[in-house]
Amino acid sequence: MDKYAEITRTIIGAAMRVHGALGPGFLESVYKRAMVLELGRAGLAVQVEKSLSVIYESAVVGDFTPDLLVERVIVVELKAVQAIATAHEVQTVHYLTATGIDVGLLLNFGAPSLQFKRKHPDRHSRYHPLYPVHPPPALPVHPVQKSPVVTKPLIDISRPLFTGSPHWPGDTDTSFRLSLRIAEGKPCNLGTLRLSVHNGTHADAPFHYNDRGTTIDALPPEHFVGPARVIDARGQASLHRGLFDGLSAADLAATPRILFRTDAWLDLDTFPSVWPLLDRDLPAWLASQGVTLMGLDLPSVDPLTNTDMAIHHLLDAANILILESLDLRDVVPGCYELIALPLKLRGGDGSPVRAVLRAM
Repeated sequence: MDKYAEITRTIIGAAMRVHGALGPGFLESVYKRAMVLELGRAGLAVQVEKSLSVIYESAVVGDFTPDLLVERVIVVELKAVQAIATAHEVQTVHYLTATGIDVGLLLNFGAPSLQFKRKHPDRHSRYHPLYPVHPPPALPVHPVQKSPVVTKPLIDISRPLFTGSPHWPGDTDTSFRLSLRIAEGKPCNLGTLRLSVHNGTHADAPFHYNDRGTTIDALPPEHFVGPARVIDARGQASLHRGLFDGLSAADLAATPRILFRTDAWLDLDTFPSVWPLLDRDLPAWLASQGVTLMGLDLPSVDPLTNTDMAIHHLLDAANILILESLDLRDVVPGCYELIALPLKLRGGDGSPVRAVLRAM
């Protein structure tokens, strides 16, 4: 591992938290100020728009001002564009080469997911100046052969909803029926659905357990999309800090969404009566590690017999959102991209979600 690896991971983790909170669409200056705050919290020394000398044949011929200089050894360039372009990468390499800085990070907040590139002046000699004095000779033009776009498959972690599907005792059950049928001479099939918003895989809004909490429609969708880590909690009597042994603060900072796989509810057709619970100190500890969302393959973070929703309140105090009733049976513990968007249900205390993971 090189000497810059830990600082690099911390910077990327901070950028992921900023992107997860703000999402795309703002000016670079907004992300810059947020990054200064996050890096300061991480204990890193940050200089904003620090002028660096440009060296040519041992002489200072000008200066370059990066967006951020971290610990005096890593240049951080921020973008807010649709995608990082080759020109951005080449430019960053030239900056490093001309100033003598060993490592550069190119961070783009303008895409749906954070984009980042690490650059080094000695490892990118294949790059040439963007505007060479003597242009290369023209090359023959050959037809471009299109290659298929390769994307990693989605892993569905949602429980099915169907008439009579398991639900919390006393809640509205799930009922789906076709009120119109083509087979009966109608122009279309038309379905009607009735259910509690907490049936099946769902998100809890803070309004569910706090009368002054945010309703589901007011929660930024970015909270439910982004880097996530699946934690193996199979066979555990409770969910506790020991499950994170071996993970550094930077590891957790890079995945602010935590999903617990317990395998304590494997039967999709029945509702369980008991399941593992969170240790009472876990929500505050997760918050201290930068976690903003927690999900689990269980009906609730509280027990079936609860009357005060105590663990919901602990997570609310820690500003951690909740996903419940996930199906993680086929998911290998590790890092993924989570997509679990709730419905924009005005005034709702929760919403069903179609939750999926994609390997990172």
